[in-house]
Amino acid sequence: MTTALLEVDNLSIGYRTTTGIDLAVDGVSFRVDRGGSLGLVGESGCGKTTIGMGLMRLLASNARIVSGQVRFEGEDLTTVSEERMREIRWRRISMIFQAAMNALNPVHRVQDQIAEAIITHEPGLSSHAVAHRTRSLFELVKIPEDRLQDYPHQFSGGMRQRVIIAMALACNPSLIIADEPTTALDVIVQNQILRAIGTFQKEMNIGMIFISHDLAVVADVCTHIGVMHAGSLVEYGLRQEVLDCPGHPYTQMLVNSLLTLSDEPADLSSLVGPTGTNGPAMSGGCPVHTMCQNATAACRREQADWVALSTTHRVRCQHAGEQP
Repeated sequence: MTTALLEVDNLSIGYRTTTGIDLAVDGVSFRVDRGGSLGLVGESGCGKTTIGMGLMRLLASNARIVSGQVRFEGEDLTTVSEERMREIRWRRISMIFQAAMNALNPVHRVQDQIAEAIITHEPGLSSHAVAHRTRSLFELVKIPEDRLQDYPHQFSGGMRQRVIIAMALACNPSLIIADEPTTALDVIVQNQILRAIGTFQKEMNIGMIFISHDLAVVADVCTHIGVMHAGSLVEYGLRQEVLDCPGHPYTQMLVNSLLTLSDEPADLSSLVGPTGTNGPAMSGGCPVHTMCQNATAACRREQADWVALSTTHRVRCQHAGEQP
């Protein structure tokens, strides 16, 4: 087995409330190899973005990592100083955020913002090298060179998102966390950006965590898929294993919801169920027992252990071996 670029072990993240700590992420474990790609997929509120922000140590002031380890290139990011994290962010790990406008400074030209990121982490580069890399990044994300001097408000939402993608790639990181990076883009531009990210990732041997609620997009760009629900990781495996042989009821619902031109519309009525900190996962039960036809008293009482369906495919379900 190759050495992992990132190993997340039993990570739990909670938010402080008036009643104590509410877990948004509960005991999540996965790995990302160099040049590998993991898609974290699940409905809104299941904890995907919280994981990404936790890995970057950019959680909100009322949130904290409750337990677990995050080993990046052998270094546990949960214990390093903030000064060390500033050295790692953007230079070694970068993130593509959802809200493009919020991530850009409205009073600085987009070229200057990307150049600043490069200069901060690579101060030895000449001004010529910085300018050349900036132009190359804009070319990569399909922004015309004559727009380099524009301000964020002069860009459309989709173009601002492409600026954020260019900024994330600016320092040639080892790992990219892409949080819904194509949400603001139309399907044609989305396809172009996904192809560009995939090409850059392969050429530079970059690891990637791709966060999305869209299973079809994740399946298109990732080699591995992790399915999350109500703060827990419920299935993890190679892309084709998860798509062809989904072992968890929630994954089966996601796969069945994918539409093709020849399919009859899927019945998604059973998808209604608890999410987030109010879900059964936070009280000990399986997070989908209320929408699973095979649920038993044991499912309502406690969450199942992991069941290995293959050496690379595991499912957290009491009935995983019984399901077709």
